[in-house]
Amino acid sequence: MSLQIAPLQKEKHAQIKINTVNALAFAQEQHILPVVVQEFVRIGAELPIVFIKDPATERFDAVVMLGLKTGENLMLTEGRWQGFYVPKVLWNHPLTLADDPSKEGQLLVALVESSPMVNTETGHPLFNEDGSESDFLKSRVDSMREFFMQSQSTKAFNKTLADMELLIPQTLTIRLEGEPREISGIYIVDEKKLNSLSDEQLLDLIKRGLMPAIYAHLMSLQQVQRLGERANKAVAAAA
Repeated sequence: MSLQIAPLQKEKHAQIKINTVNALAFAQEQHILPVVVQEFVRIGAELPIVFIKDPATERFDAVVMLGLKTGENLMLTEGRWQGFYVPKVLWNHPLTLADDPSKEGQLLVALVESSPMVNTETGHPLFNEDGSESDFLKSRVDSMREFFMQSQSTKAFNKTLADMELLIPQTLTIRLEGEPREISGIYIVDEKKLNSLSDEQLLDLIKRGLMPAIYAHLMSLQQVQRLGERANKAVAAAA
């Protein structure tokens, strides 16, 4: 089913409610998700964080791996998250920020109208009876605004790593059902090159507060095997 996204309008969506039961079900088939540097430490303690490259723009994006192949999310079981920390990008669905077609460079709050969470019967209302924004909507808007700002700083972080030529392609090998499987198409920080940076370059990264995120990313790579263990358990359970 294709997504139907529309700008949030008080008149049009006055009666809309958001049912947050099974709020994460929409991500059931997402094997990677974008993450922001502010959550690297928490996510990296459970899941691997890697970088992917857009071949069209040459831009790098930081993502968390939730599965080992397209369409596989090992962190969701019947809509329930199997870890301790839920990535921020999942928090606000079916609300999102979208480009305002009438104002270049501006964003507006939009609603994924096709989401099964959207209804008029049960859940959190988006607007009060007097037409004002509900506390639920205000909270979600604040959360989306914060995530957008953190996404901008993450883009700057990714660009810094790329400009310093610290990102290198990497193939990860794990064992699934006793057989090795290679995962390619990802990039990681070249730890050897990181350690060979000049004192001036390292000091710049430290002053800009980027080193904790870099180390969190490197440490998170140890979690790839944990994903493999989840995959093996999923196969065994289905057998």
